[in-house]
Amino acid sequence: MSEGASTVERLMVFNGGMWTLADTHPALLGGWLIDVERELSSVLQNLTDRMRAMHPDAAVMGEALSRAALGGKLIRPRLLGAVVESYGGSLDDSASRVSVALELLHTCLVVHDDVIDDDLTRRGRPNVAGEFAAMHSQRSGHRIDHGAGRSDAKGIAVIAGDLALATVFKLVRRAPVAVLEEVSDLVDEALVASVVGEYLDVVHSWPGAEPTDSDMRVAAHLKTAVYSFETPLVVGALLVDAPTPHIAAMRAAARDMGEAYQVVDDVLGAFEHDTVLGREIASDLENHRETAVITAARGTSHWPRIELLRASPLNVHGIAQLRHELLESGARELAMDRADQLLRRAFEALDEVGVPPQLRVELNDLLESIMGRAR
Repeated sequence: MSEGASTVERLMVFNGGMWTLADTHPALLGGWLIDVERELSSVLQNLTDRMRAMHPDAAVMGEALSRAALGGKLIRPRLLGAVVESYGGSLDDSASRVSVALELLHTCLVVHDDVIDDDLTRRGRPNVAGEFAAMHSQRSGHRIDHGAGRSDAKGIAVIAGDLALATVFKLVRRAPVAVLEEVSDLVDEALVASVVGEYLDVVHSWPGAEPTDSDMRVAAHLKTAVYSFETPLVVGALLVDAPTPHIAAMRAAARDMGEAYQVVDDVLGAFEHDTVLGREIASDLENHRETAVITAARGTSHWPRIELLRASPLNVHGIAQLRHELLESGARELAMDRADQLLRRAFEALDEVGVPPQLRVELNDLLESIMGRAR
């Protein structure tokens, strides 16, 4: 719950076409998020126990998956919960289960994304593939990045992500009957969008590809905005039967919020991954990914030198040179300016239909914390 939201804002609910004071104080979002994390942990523990019962050795995969899923920012539950609470709804078991499902979807996509990017770390520690690469290293005596061990570890990470995905739809089936079909369709659409976005993210980096700014925005929307912003906001709106114009505004705002989030992720991936993201050495740069930073750099006088560096094999020294040129080009500032513009437009869409003041406060707090990581 935002410290800046007034008591009145926290008690306002939509009733009969106008904002009125609720009879009871809505559940505190912060406390509910703790419950969501606890339920997520319980779901993963149950999954691990089932695997252990089938074969004791398999429990390590469930444990690795749990470490990947727990301890995150809970962006999706926070968005869903902010909508439910601000419209005077109940942050009950139904809202918790759907939130856990969305976090597991995020876990699945992150695990698979790391495999695609050939990363072995996340959040400053080994990811699922990294854990099994280390295990292989210990048993074989080879280096942790040894080819066979790395390949096997990535294969295990793929099936661990698949297991998380299967659990997503099991949880979604327990959504309230009144909105079950709509929620199921939203989660299904989010998965398909994420797959298409990931595909575009990869092929945009292939030799000869010259994606336009529009292409990059479409990919960011599909890969990030749909599942991380649009889906939780709209599911929350469905749970409280929010007005149709408000849902439409949330969809529009979610597109811009998701794109801004992707810009921040791109900036961190290019410049501050060692301390913030904890990923391997600049995988976006090393894999020649077409990110918001690269798009911004294309229009600067530094682009010829940047393009030349990107065309060469990128060792640690080459990456350092590329980072320097990107910083000198002003690409970081240009990308962050773009993110700021997107967020202004997102809030304009929400203000136009008059969403609850509390929702605006919660969204602003969340997005400011996200943007702050890259400032």
